[in-house]
Formats: sequence, C-alpha cells, structure tokens
Amino acid sequence: MQTQDFNVEGAIGKYAYQRSPVNERAFLILKKQDEAKEAVPVGDYTILDKEEDIALAEKKVTNLVSLLNGRKRLMHLGHETKSRILYNIVSEKDEDNKMKVLFYKLETEGVSKENALFRLESEEAKNYA
Repeated sequence: MQTQDFNVEGAIGKYAYQRSPVNERAFLILKKQDEAKEAVPVGDYTILDKEEDIALAEKKVTNLVSLLNGRKRLMHLGHETKSRILYNIVSEKDEDNKMKVLFYKLETEGVSKENALFRLESEEAKNYA
C-alpha cells in the first residue's frame, strides 16, 4: 500500500449510511454537503431477499459506502454469503432522477435470485460509473 492509499483509507468520507426510518429492511445513503451541518439522503439500499440477515446486508452497505468514499479495501463477505453477488444496472436515470442497480445472489446450485435494490442520485452515480 502506498502512502496516498493509506491516507484515502483513513480519511473520513463524505458518504455515510443509516437505517431507514420507514422500512426496516432498508438503508439510506447520505452525503455530507460542505456547507450543510447535516448529511442529506442521496440514495437507498433495499433488501429484497427476505431470508438475508440484516447484519450481513449492513456489511454490504458498508462496502458500497466505502466505494463511494474512494476506499479500495473492502470487507470480504464470501465466507458469510456462500454465494456470488451479481448486479445489473436497471436504469441510468429513473423518474426520481436516480440510477437503479439490482443485485442478485447466485449460490452453488440453481438460478440467481434478486437480493437488493440500490438507488443513487444520477449526479452522484455519474462520478463513480
């Protein structure tokens, strides 16, 4: 790891998350604005798989937020999920001006099934596409 990588990994990012106040199986993606004191919602992550543990989903959200903050070192979750996570960008811009990404879980047998829906404001997503 180079010095600049260490600085990026240790820096406090603009993005964060919190549990949704209206959906017990969802998280809000927040962004700290420079001039604002409070972070504002810029997206959400909704768990579609009824069998998925909320603690595991939170680790996945932590990884997504880490990526948004420019971090390269993520938690490895393969030993917990025992599956592969696939994704499909459903729309670049929906009616709410958000990019939609649908995540799928692929286990060792059978077909993939919908796991989660991640929505992020198009302007935010453009920086990471």
